[in-house]
Amino acid sequence: MDIEIRYENGSMTVHLDEFLTCRSISKVKKLVKIIRESNTPECENAIREYIEQEIEQFEPKQKENAKYIVGYTEKVKFCQRQIDNSVLNRNRYKRNTDGWKHYNEFVKQYRQEMKELKALLRSRQSDFDRNIRNKEFYQKVLQIIT
Repeated sequence: MDIEIRYENGSMTVHLDEFLTCRSISKVKKLVKIIRESNTPECENAIREYIEQEIEQFEPKQKENAKYIVGYTEKVKFCQRQIDNSVLNRNRYKRNTDGWKHYNEFVKQYRQEMKELKALLRSRQSDFDRNIRNKEFYQKVLQIIT
């Protein structure tokens, strides 16, 4: 969302998405000061509406991320059990025999799958944590605006 602030000597466009991702309270305070001194004080309401929309979306995002985190955690545990079983079966054979090679393929496959699952899990966990930080920041911004 963009807001355009007009003042005597010109105007300024602020891209709220990018501006608020820096999560700097001091910059928000400066922006609010500029808006209040400008010819377009209604921009303050636009910021408030944007932040309220973001806060409303917090719970659904967190529920979705939590669901994925639990699912990926279970899949990682399953893959770890499969790796352990495949390693035990592989170790029953001498190295480079047909049986060893057969189970070694399973070990490689499950390790690759677990690597991908852990990357997805880290991504969802970082989204979960980022949402928490954003919510706290947005609540501070709302206190500044009101």
